Amino acid sequence: MQTMKPELDEPFAERVDRLARELELAIRWDRPSILLAVYSSEFVRADAEAALETWLREQGQEMARIQVTKPADADVPLRLREWPDRDRTVFFVSGLRRGEPTSWNALNVRREYLVEDRIRAVFWLTEGEATELARRAPDFWAFRHRTVEFVEPPEVGRAVRTARELTWMGFEEKISPEERRARIAFRKQLLSELPDSPETAAARADLHYTLGGLFYFERDYRAALEHLQVALELAQQTGDAQLLQSWIHNSLGNVYADLGRHEDAIAEYQKAIKLDPDDAYPHNGLGNVYRDLGRHEEAIAEFQQAIELDPSLAYLHNNLGAVYRDLGRQEEAISAFQRAIELDPTYAYPHNGLGNVYRDLGRHEEAITEYQKAIELGGLNDHELAVVHNNLVAVYRDLGRQEEAIAEYRRVIELGGLNDHELA
Repeated sequence: MQTMKPELDEPFAERVDRLARELELAIRWDRPSILLAVYSSEFVRADAEAALETWLREQGQEMARIQVTKPADADVPLRLREWPDRDRTVFFVSGLRRGEPTSWNALNVRREYLVEDRIRAVFWLTEGEATELARRAPDFWAFRHRTVEFVEPPEVGRAVRTARELTWMGFEEKISPEERRARIAFRKQLLSELPDSPETAAARADLHYTLGGLFYFERDYRAALEHLQVALELAQQTGDAQLLQSWIHNSLGNVYADLGRHEDAIAEYQKAIKLDPDDAYPHNGLGNVYRDLGRHEEAIAEFQQAIELDPSLAYLHNNLGAVYRDLGRQEEAISAFQRAIELDPTYAYPHNGLGNVYRDLGRHEEAITEYQKAIELGGLNDHELAVVHNNLVAVYRDLGRQEEAIAEYRRVIELGGLNDHELA
């Protein structure tokens, strides 16, 4: 009697093709398709996703990644129902465990949405998530059309190539703290799957470098330094990673600057410049450190050098404007801030800078307009917002508009307050 082969004996491409066939029938007959793809390696998942995405594009279909990062965004059926072009979209859903218990409850209670709206979705599940889903959302589990497993270990060479691609995906995007932490966890998982060998050194260097950057934005400087230093060691081992070494030195400079270790920061930025003289970023970092040290002319020289290398970066003009304001060179400051706004109309910081200059010049109504614009544009963290509201306190107080000043001061308090030396 012939026995059925276990699914893992089925070639990888055939398992991807089974998912594609299910989606093809759903698209043809305009019906729902709820597919579960169980995986144990992020590398294998990435390969399967890439193959499916290529196939979907050939069919004229859109693909949307729906990542759950916290319980607040874990009502997946509702998110898919509200998607504007869901009829032409196949959804790749992941991260259900990060949204528990909401994710399980929503799938169980709102499972009919997926059928009524003819949703086509692939739910990527770790083996632990698959177990939890069957236990905590049994009615949804019964609704699934097919389950396919991708639980084999990745081939090392392929894993290295995939790691280097995944490492940089969305790294420089503006993201929420929850999404940043999800990306940290993702990169840690990739690292844990890569063997410690010369073959994987370049991929591990990329991962440690981006982890250093993510921890920097988390203000976890100890972890940032650890990962950046490991990244530098690995990059030096590869022998052909001069550009990455420059980026690492620049990032180390950023960490040291935030820690107030100015001489260490200067040394790191200078190393970055030596490795890549055409990179604007370390010149910007040096400019910021020199400004902090009161070395304004050196700061101006570095910002101007950065602008010469990349005049399209709005924040370079903003930083130059801030130094000009420090020196009382108000017209030059106004020009620099306005140039920053021209380059990026959504950038809040130069509006705050302009407000400061206008306040210095007694142009109070213009200052108020700029501060309000900075607040409206968003992109500022709570402390930065508190600074702008505090600037409004100063202007309203100068104008004798005490009630408005009090209202702004209350907003400063709501945002966490400021240190005594920062208060107007």
